Amino acid sequence: MATEVETVSETEREADAGWRVWLEQADAFTRRSLQEMRNSEIMLLWVLAFPAFMYSLQTVQGAGTTATADASASIGIGVLGSMFVCLFVFGNQLATDLEDRRYVAYRSMPISSSAELTGRMAAGIVLAAGAFTATLVAGLATGASYGLRGPESIPIVLVAGVLTCLIWMVVAIPFVIAAGNKQVATVATTFVAVTTFILTGINGAVPAQSVIDGPVLNYLPNTLPTRLLIAHLVPAESWTGLGIAPPAMPTGPGFLALLAIYAVLAVVAGTVLVNRMLYDQGWWP
Repeated sequence: MATEVETVSETEREADAGWRVWLEQADAFTRRSLQEMRNSEIMLLWVLAFPAFMYSLQTVQGAGTTATADASASIGIGVLGSMFVCLFVFGNQLATDLEDRRYVAYRSMPISSSAELTGRMAAGIVLAAGAFTATLVAGLATGASYGLRGPESIPIVLVAGVLTCLIWMVVAIPFVIAAGNKQVATVATTFVAVTTFILTGINGAVPAQSVIDGPVLNYLPNTLPTRLLIAHLVPAESWTGLGIAPPAMPTGPGFLALLAIYAVLAVVAGTVLVNRMLYDQGWWP
């Protein structure tokens, strides 16, 4: 009996030690990614200021629009800013490590590929949140009017933002792997962000400008989170008048669950890609 208890205790200690190492590695990659972003001051300023600057141009062109219309536009452009961070910055750092052959060194070290991916993603979420927040601040500064749908809106907005970032960071991974070149990967990921933004009418914030009609706007990975955020940050009485609806806004809990499913599938796919293609190991860490 004593031997059995001792064996279980040893197993638990090994599991705890494994988790501590994993967390330490994830934290190290988070800090490293954030440090690289901070050292690239021009790029950092650009990705944070780009969506706010784009929103300012939008408000100048749409002079005379209402405060709630400006709020909706700022959310759509803010999501673009987050996508830009996830695709461009996340992808740029990944491509740089590939070009510098750092993964050759990583493969020879006891590094968890999932910890590395988690750390990179955590840093990307921080910067993406900054880009989105900067756009909303620009909206407030120019008279945009926001309004929470209810107290539950705050956690829903935060969760939706994180899930959206996870999805778009994973989208960058196959582009980087396929390109094998930082410049090509940068152009490709930027093209994806801008094209989806334009073709879907400011990420679904202005359906009349979208080449895609109908309820499908509530299901795409760029328009679903945008419209979900608008539903919780823009007063409901103005949706139809603003031209945001139809289609009906994604207000039900099923839409947040769908976004979570997208994110889970994306994270699984990203983990498989990193482990198999970058670490040259199996299909799972």
